[in-house]
Amino acid sequence: MSTHFSANQYNQAFDSKRLQNWTVPQTYKPRPSTLEGYTQIVANDRGHLLEGVPRSSQSPWGGFVGTWDMPRRIPGNVTTYMARSGKAVNQIETTKLDHEMKMQDAVAPPRLEDMACSPVPAQKPASRAASG
Repeated sequence: MSTHFSANQYNQAFDSKRLQNWTVPQTYKPRPSTLEGYTQIVANDRGHLLEGVPRSSQSPWGGFVGTWDMPRRIPGNVTTYMARSGKAVNQIETTKLDHEMKMQDAVAPPRLEDMACSPVPAQKPASRAASG
């Protein structure tokens, strides 16, 4: 008779990952549940907003903040200051405040003063009727 010593070092490699045998569960619904509400179409087939859809006055992307707008480092969640020096506590608090200020600046709409001193002047496109 052979003896089987299992230290879980070889057995796991030979366990079947997917048996691929499909069975009906013991409890099931005959029909799927219906969803509440409806889908509201806001753009046409070309991706342009339909008439009557409210647009953001600040930005076409609304208040979206991408990764380029965010600070380089997001501070961790510190729940307790126990066993930390005063210097470490001050650093944690200033990092949190700095992060919140940078996020508010990223979400805030552009100011009119910043747009007024833009280096590229806004020009109207020439009409096609005048060119030909």
